[in-house]
Amino acid sequence: MKKFYYIFSLIAIALCVSCSDDDNSIKGFSLETEEITVGPEGASKRIQILSDKAWVATASDPWVSISPANGIGDVDCTLRIDSTLINSIRNTSIRFSIIGETDHIINVHQTGFKNDIVADSVSYHAAYSAMPGKRNTKINVTANVDFKVVIDYEEGDGAWLSLRNFDLNLDRGSRPRTSSLVFDWKMNTKNVARKAVIRFVPKDANVSLESPAAVTLIQGPAPTIEDNRAGDSLAVLLAVQQLGMAPFEPVENMAYWDFLSLWERTDKDLPCQEAIGRVKTLTLFLINTKESLPHELGYLTYLKSLTVQTNVNTMLCNIKLGSEICNLKHLSYLSLFAYGLVSLPDDLVNLGGTLESLCISNNNFTEIPSILTKENFPKLKHLEINACRRWSCSDLRQKSESRYTDGIGLYLDTNKPNHMSQLKRLFLWDSLEYLRLSYNYIEGYIPDFKVGEDGVEAYTEADVAAHGDTIRYALGKPKILPNVHTFSLNLNFFTGSLPDWILYHPNFLEWAPDQLIFHQMESGLNSKGEVVQFDNAPTDFEYYYEAYPLYRGKFEINDVVTD
Repeated sequence: MKKFYYIFSLIAIALCVSCSDDDNSIKGFSLETEEITVGPEGASKRIQILSDKAWVATASDPWVSISPANGIGDVDCTLRIDSTLINSIRNTSIRFSIIGETDHIINVHQTGFKNDIVADSVSYHAAYSAMPGKRNTKINVTANVDFKVVIDYEEGDGAWLSLRNFDLNLDRGSRPRTSSLVFDWKMNTKNVARKAVIRFVPKDANVSLESPAAVTLIQGPAPTIEDNRAGDSLAVLLAVQQLGMAPFEPVENMAYWDFLSLWERTDKDLPCQEAIGRVKTLTLFLINTKESLPHELGYLTYLKSLTVQTNVNTMLCNIKLGSEICNLKHLSYLSLFAYGLVSLPDDLVNLGGTLESLCISNNNFTEIPSILTKENFPKLKHLEINACRRWSCSDLRQKSESRYTDGIGLYLDTNKPNHMSQLKRLFLWDSLEYLRLSYNYIEGYIPDFKVGEDGVEAYTEADVAAHGDTIRYALGKPKILPNVHTFSLNLNFFTGSLPDWILYHPNFLEWAPDQLIFHQMESGLNSKGEVVQFDNAPTDFEYYYEAYPLYRGKFEINDVVTD
């Protein structure tokens, strides 16, 4: 049937052109070329065919086509060859058939793609720092083999690059495809440039490349920050940038920046004459970061108070505080509120000689950081660990459900000895004057104490004398948090009885206990499904005035009716 079709086509062409005298000078059949070789990308070739008889062309494989596919006389044909999907050479042919003659053939050869991985450049440069979300470099890589990324750092440099997930789509066989690889980089804290060599290595060890595939990423050096007023200004500006705060237009004089204050000659707590004009307090807020504090803050030599607060999507952050500020010798007030912290560094103990106030509320701690002890911070008076809730949960039977990514937050069950010890550690911190533990996930009972155990001492006559005989009832009883005048445990999941050291604490009425002690999580249920509340919360404070009659006149509210 196929032969009959060829003969029929040739006869038809011959009949159509039999009256033409244009090609009387052409004798026989000739091809411009009988061999064609193209690359893997494919090609389109023009071929001249001379014939005094009608011919029909057919391709042996579908990846080659010819147009027109028949003719007579002087004909220009276009040969189209598709791109290949393989590494090896492939061959086919175009056959020209003429009635009564032997077929004429053009052999077509197409080379395959070489195994290759090529980046769009051999070297890239990155700034030492940038705004959050822009600390990355994109590298376009064209490859036809699956590969992994290996990063080689210079000696002494840690891993400062991380590769985001990427999609290498090799759905076209060995035809190269281009993918965009994004490398996030950390800020360079050194005053010298650093570089990393990024190698693209075939996952299949049996696959060899024409040449090794690698690029170099060079990161610029950090600016030099001098230990002077100008250095403080530069450090603050860079910290503001790196924390993703809203940009501001700094006026020339740093004294007019509304989020900091400078040491003045008249300050009674001026550490030295060199501190005059240097940054004393700094408050950075409405930030956007997934990293620890900017290292530039460590150059604020005379910084006394630092507040960094309100990070974007705090509950999704898992930030480990680094050592950036741990060598500030004058830092006495530190507040990292809603930053997204999950841990504190061991080096924080370096602040133990100066730190008096620490707020780490609204973070993502799962326990009370072990670094927080009275031995490590003997001067600490103010401690806040409030609202460390990553997610909202009112029924602790659900606390382990998968929807609570990375846990619900600061959770303690004082029925467990290791959890109880964390709470006791804070209650035995006798130098504290302010302690807030509200709105966490602490369940179980509040620990009681006995004189002589856990290093607990008793109130003595000296304590009674210091209070003007007001607290004689406490004589001989456990001396717990004796200096605390502000204390809160509310909105947790406590059950059981309030211990006497709370109910009869000399400062008990200063704590507003009906709101900040007795009141636990509204409609809250503990891990056993029990309603959270104390079983001995007093309805009034008459019992307390009977124990401390001299307090009645100080705290009792008398309604005075006048005419």
